[in-house]
Amino acid sequence: MLQDLRYALRALIRSPGLSAAAIITFALGVGANATTFGLVDRLFFQSPAHVRDPSRVVRVYVRRTSTLVGTYTSGVGSYVRYADLRDAVRGFASLAAYHDTRTSLGRGAEAEPIRAGVVTASFFPLLGVQPEFGRFFTPSEDDVGAAARVAVLGHEFWLRRFGGDSTVLGRALRLGKNDYVVIGVAPRGFTGVDLAPMDLWLPMSAADPDLGNWDLLKCTHCFWLDVVGRLQADEPEARVETEATVVFRRPHPDRPGDDSAATVLLGPIQAARGPDPSRDSKLALWLTAVSGIVLLIACANVANLLLARALQRRREVAVRLALGAGRGRLVRQLLTESGLIAALGAAAALLVIGWSGPVLRAYLLPQHAAGSSLDLRTLAFTATIAVLTGLLAGLAPALQAAVPDLTGALKSGEGEARRRRSLTRAGLVVSQIALTLVLLAGAGLFIASLRNVQSLRLGFDPDRVLKVSLNFAGLGLQRADIDALYEQVHERLTHLPGVGSASLSVGDPLGWSFAIGLWVPGRDSLPRTSEGGPYFTAATPDYFGTLGTAVRRGRGFTAADVAGAPPVAVVGETMARLIWPGENPLGKCLIIGSRDKATCTQVVGVVEDARRNQLIEDATMQYFVPLAQAEKLTSSPVTAMLVRTEGPADAMIAPVRRAIQEASRDLPYADVSSLATRLEPQLRPWRLGAALFSLFGALGLLLAAVGLYGVLAYLVSQRTHEVGIRMALGAESRDVLQLIIGHGLRVAVLGVAIGAVTALATGRVLASLLYGVSPHEPLVLVAAGVTLLVVAALSSWLPARRATKVDPMVALRYE
Repeated sequence: MLQDLRYALRALIRSPGLSAAAIITFALGVGANATTFGLVDRLFFQSPAHVRDPSRVVRVYVRRTSTLVGTYTSGVGSYVRYADLRDAVRGFASLAAYHDTRTSLGRGAEAEPIRAGVVTASFFPLLGVQPEFGRFFTPSEDDVGAAARVAVLGHEFWLRRFGGDSTVLGRALRLGKNDYVVIGVAPRGFTGVDLAPMDLWLPMSAADPDLGNWDLLKCTHCFWLDVVGRLQADEPEARVETEATVVFRRPHPDRPGDDSAATVLLGPIQAARGPDPSRDSKLALWLTAVSGIVLLIACANVANLLLARALQRRREVAVRLALGAGRGRLVRQLLTESGLIAALGAAAALLVIGWSGPVLRAYLLPQHAAGSSLDLRTLAFTATIAVLTGLLAGLAPALQAAVPDLTGALKSGEGEARRRRSLTRAGLVVSQIALTLVLLAGAGLFIASLRNVQSLRLGFDPDRVLKVSLNFAGLGLQRADIDALYEQVHERLTHLPGVGSASLSVGDPLGWSFAIGLWVPGRDSLPRTSEGGPYFTAATPDYFGTLGTAVRRGRGFTAADVAGAPPVAVVGETMARLIWPGENPLGKCLIIGSRDKATCTQVVGVVEDARRNQLIEDATMQYFVPLAQAEKLTSSPVTAMLVRTEGPADAMIAPVRRAIQEASRDLPYADVSSLATRLEPQLRPWRLGAALFSLFGALGLLLAAVGLYGVLAYLVSQRTHEVGIRMALGAESRDVLQLIIGHGLRVAVLGVAIGAVTALATGRVLASLLYGVSPHEPLVLVAAGVTLLVVAALSSWLPARRATKVDPMVALRYE
C-alpha cells in the first residue's frame, strides 16, 4: 500500500494541472455536501445538548380545524390546557410548558434586550439537565398566583455579562419593576428543546406580574405556550396521543368550542421534524438534494479526468500486463490514485466547510445556537463521502484501463477501444449537462419567485419606516402613563434631524393587531375572510403619510378629529369592497364597540390594503379610527410608534434609539427596527434558494464546460489523422469548426433534453417553495437550456480551433 501511495503521489505530481482540477472538483462537491449535512443534521437529527434519553422526549401538538383557515397544527396554547394534560394523561412520565419571550433588562441608557425562556419547574428535570452550578426551580416556585422572582442564567449570557464570575449567585437583575435573584447557571450549550440560546430562564409563575399585561396563566383563550413531555417507559406514542386527545376534547364553559374536534399529536424533540415542517425545513431538504446533484456532477467530472489520464497511460498499463502484472493489482493501483485525490479533495473541502458553513447557518439558522461547523459528525460524514466518491469516480476508469486491447495499446493506434472510451466520456458529460440544467432551472424559478415577492405592493414603504416598540409589561403603568411616555418620545423624535414624520398607533403593521365588536346598519352579519377580522387600528393623523399608505378615496385623519368631534373612520379597500359591493363607502355608518350604541362612526376615507403580519397573506379587512377618539373603544394603550425617515431607515436606528433613551431614565429598552428588517426573515427562503441554486448551478455549469472541453480535446487528438485527410481533400477551416462544434452541441442538446425532462418531473416537489411562478415555467427552462448550449458552444470552440491548425502533412504521418 505504501508503494502504491508513493507511486500515486508521483503520478499526481507529473500531471499537476489535471491533478489540481480533480482535487478542486472534489473539494467543491464534497464541501458543498458536508456543509449542507451539518445544517440538516443540526435541524433534523441532532438532539438538543444535555438532554437525557432524547428519544423518549416528545413535543405536543394540537391539530385543529377552523372555518376560516381550515386545518392547521400548532402548540397546546394556554396554560389551562397544559394543566389539563399534565394532571390527566398517565402516558406521560412528566410534562412541561415553556415560552420564548423578549424583554428588557434594566432601564434607561443601561437597558438591554434579552431573550428569556419562561418554563415550568418540571422543564429541567424532564430533560435530565443539570446546572453548571447553583440550582434550577423548585415546585414551590412554580405555584400559580405566587410569583417567584428567581432566575437561571444562560451560560453564554453569564460569560458575556458577568465574565464567568462564580460568585454571581444571589445577585439581582431588574426585570420590569422587580428584581430577580440569580439562583443558578445553565450548562454550556444548553438551549432547551430549541436551537436558540437563552439569556435567562424564568419560572412560569413570573409570567403574569412581569412579562404580561393580563392574567396569562388563567387565560383560556390566550395562545402562547408550547409543551414537551417525557413518555413512560415502553408507552406507545399512539396510545398517549389517543389518551391526550380525549382529555383535550373535554367540554368546559370557559374554553373555545372549536376544540371539540381537535386531535393531539406527538412529534420528535427536533422541531424541524414536526407534523407541519416550516419553509426553512423544506428548503434545507432541498439544499441537500441540490448538493447531492453537485456531488454527482463532480463525480462525473473527476471520472472524466481520470479516464483521460488512464487513456494517456494505456501503453504503460499494457506493458505492465504484458510483463505479468495482475489486473487486480493494476485496479488497486489506479483506485489508490483516485483515493489519494479524494483524500486531498476532502482536506481542501474542510476549507469550503469552514467558510460556507457559518454563512449558510446565518441565513437558515439566524440567532440560533452558535458553534463550529466542523464537529465530529461532519468530519466523519466528510471522510465517508470522500471515500465513496473516490471509489465511484475512480472505479470505471480503473476497470477500463486495466482491461486494454494489448495489441492495439502496444502499437501506435488505438482503434475501437478509443471510440468506446470516447462514448463513455461523452456519456458522463451528458449526465453533467442534464444535472446542471436541473440546477439552473431551480435557480431561475427561485429568482423569479424572489422578484415577484419583492415587487409586491405591501401598503407601506418598508425601507423608509422605522417601528419603535417599548415593552412596558411588568412596570405597573396605567394606560394614561404609557400613552404619556409615548407622547413624550413622539414629541422628541419629530424634531430629530433625518426624521420626516412620526405617528402613534394602537395596533401596528407586522406586529400587534386585534378585533373588537363591529356592526354595519342594515346587515345581519359581516363577510368573513381566511385572515379573520375586521381588524381595528387607532392612529394619529399622520399615520398614513408616515407609512406611505395611499388614500384611494376621501381623506385620512386631520387635527380636527379629536375627542368630542363627530367620530370618523377610514377603511381598507378590501373591507369597502366586501361590505359595500358596488357602492360608495364614503358616508356609510359603522357601529364600533357595543351593538346597542347609538353613535354612528362615519366612513370618511378608503386606503389601500396593507400587510398585517405576513409578506404573503390573503386580503384582510381593516379599519382605522383617530387615536384621540379611541379611548372609549379600547382599553389598550399605544402599542408602537412609526417613524418615517428622510433617508434609508436603517441609518437612523442608532440616532432614534439614543434620542429615546435620553427622553427618560425610566424607559425600558427601545426595540427600533425598520419594517424591511422585520420582513427579511420571510424573504430569507427565496433569497437563500436563489443564491444557492445559482451558486451550485454556476458550479455545475463550470464543471460541465470543463468536461465537454476535455471530451472534445481528446476527440481532436484522436481524429487528427482524419482531420488531416479532410483538409488534404479540400476541407476548409469552417468545415472543421462545424464538425467539432457540431459534435459538442449534439452532446449538449442530448444533455439538455434529458435535463428538461428531469426538471419537469421534479418541479412539482418544488412548487410549495415558489411564489407567482409555475414549477414548469417554459421561459425558465428555455433560458437554462440556451445558457447551457451557449457555454457548450464556447467550450467546443477551443478544441475546434486547435483542429483547424492541424498540418495535413503531419496529420497524414500521425499513425
